[in-house]
Amino acid sequence: MESFLQWLQGEDRSTVSRHQQDFVPTPAATSEEVETHQQPEPAPQRTTTPATDDIEILTQKYGELRSGMTIRMELNEACELLGRTRKRIDAFKTLAKRLKEEFGVQLIIYSQKTHV
Repeated sequence: MESFLQWLQGEDRSTVSRHQQDFVPTPAATSEEVETHQQPEPAPQRTTTPATDDIEILTQKYGELRSGMTIRMELNEACELLGRTRKRIDAFKTLAKRLKEEFGVQLIIYSQKTHV
């Protein structure tokens, strides 16, 4: 009990935790080792956006995109052509907006479910 009280009061200096007993310091890295350590290469940045790729595909299929042009496609055809897995018309909103703003082209994607 007396040793416990000494320990609580901080008078017992002989008690060393097991973690401190097992501690083995590791040598510090030399400046040469630090300089030779190479950082991993960053992943290459994508140079095109999905919309840019889609516009290129549409240009290959329909020719030059001109102002006033309307492209009307069934949803399944658009998904196959443009590589979409989400078979919903709203998946093409960004592309339709970009085509309208940059080229003046109206993109209409319709579904048999919407009965347009």
